[in-house]
Amino acid sequence: MSEAEYYRIYRGFLDSVARASLLAWAMENEKKFEPSVVGGGNKHDPSVRTSLFVRDFGPVKTVLHRRLLDLVPTLIRDLRVTPFEPSKVELELVANNDGAFFERHIDMHIGATRRASDRLLSAVYYFHAEPKAFSGGALRLYSFGTKEDKGSFADVQPEQNTLLVFPSWVSHQVLRVSCPSRRFSDSRFNVNCWVHRCSNRTPSQV
Repeated sequence: MSEAEYYRIYRGFLDSVARASLLAWAMENEKKFEPSVVGGGNKHDPSVRTSLFVRDFGPVKTVLHRRLLDLVPTLIRDLRVTPFEPSKVELELVANNDGAFFERHIDMHIGATRRASDRLLSAVYYFHAEPKAFSGGALRLYSFGTKEDKGSFADVQPEQNTLLVFPSWVSHQVLRVSCPSRRFSDSRFNVNCWVHRCSNRTPSQV
């Protein structure tokens, strides 16, 4: 399926040195990963999301932060999002092993969970050890206005060294991962990225 108007894929996002450093950090720091949380807080709900995550992942985090910020003007143009000045970039490193999933949701904080800044752009950077030892784990992106039980969607596969980007108000879910070995090193790894702007107006597309 070709890329829809509401998402873009950028291949070869990191150079080989940065990608290898990120994978090495994950392998060497398995004990730092904790059960992933939902709702923009510290709540762990395995009926909604099952994976492991860490927010502080060493010097490579700085590389990713800079690379993503440099790309923001391109993302705004490609996704046809109303131009804005980034106020914050939020990152988390995630390991998805056998049975991992994340139910349908959006990344923007709304209502009581809304904060001083809004997530406007969501991005997922995918990487894994070679040879690949898992299957599944696609990100299902729903087109605007799609109901829970029907409508169109796109399943984006977690390809090595790719960055998937979409507006943070697009509904999406992570499909279940199969990793027969259950070894942490064989996980489907990704870095979740959110680009914020100060919450002073309503997000839109043009």
